[in-house]
Amino acid sequence: MRLDPRRLLQQAAEQRQSCEILPRGGRWRGGRVVRVESGGVVIQSPGAGMAGGEDVQVWLRVEGTLYRFDASVLRAGVPVPDRSQDGLLLGYLDGFREETEGAEAGDRDLQLLPPTGQGVSLLSAPARLVELDVAGLAFTVPPDFHIVLALGGLIQLRMAVPGQAPLHLGARVRELVRGDGYLLYVLGFTSVDDRERLPAMLGALQALDG
Repeated sequence: MRLDPRRLLQQAAEQRQSCEILPRGGRWRGGRVVRVESGGVVIQSPGAGMAGGEDVQVWLRVEGTLYRFDASVLRAGVPVPDRSQDGLLLGYLDGFREETEGAEAGDRDLQLLPPTGQGVSLLSAPARLVELDVAGLAFTVPPDFHIVLALGGLIQLRMAVPGQAPLHLGARVRELVRGDGYLLYVLGFTSVDDRERLPAMLGALQALDG
C-alpha cells in the first residue's frame, strides 16, 4: 500500500506527536508536529537554531509505526499555537518511508524536554541520575537549577541509545525533596510512546554505564 505522507502527518499534527529532527552534520533536536500546510509541515522545536535552506532528517511514530523523511527547512521562526515563534516549516513529500526499529543511530542520553528552551541531559553535570526503572526515575540538581518542576506537574523526556530510535515519555513529579545543597526530584512515567521497547531501552542505557 502506497504511503500517504500528508494523511500521516495530519494525523500526527492532530495528536501533537513528538518527533526527532537531525540537521545535517548536527545533533538531534526534539520537536512536535503541530500542523500541515500546503507548502509543508510545521514542527515546533524550541531552541532548534535552524535556518531556512538547512537539510534535516525527521523521525516520528504514528500508530506504532516509525517513519522517516528527508526535508529542507523552508522557513524558521514560524508562529505556533503557544504564540511563540519556535516553528519550522519543512518540505516533506520526498523520501517519506517506513523504518524498522534499530535503524537509527544516535547519542546516549536521557533528557528533560521543557515546554520552551532546549532539552537538559540528566546524564551530565549539574544533574545526577539517582534511579531509573520502568516505573520512573529520580535525579538531583543544584537548588539554583534553571528548570524548576512543580510537585504534581507534568514533563516530557527523551531517552536515546546508539543504534535505536529515541523513546519519548511523559512523567509526573511525584516527590520533591529539598536537601542540603540539592533538589531531589522523583518522577513517575505517565506515558511511553512505545511501552514494549522501554525495558530494552533501559537495559541498553544502563549497560553503557559499565
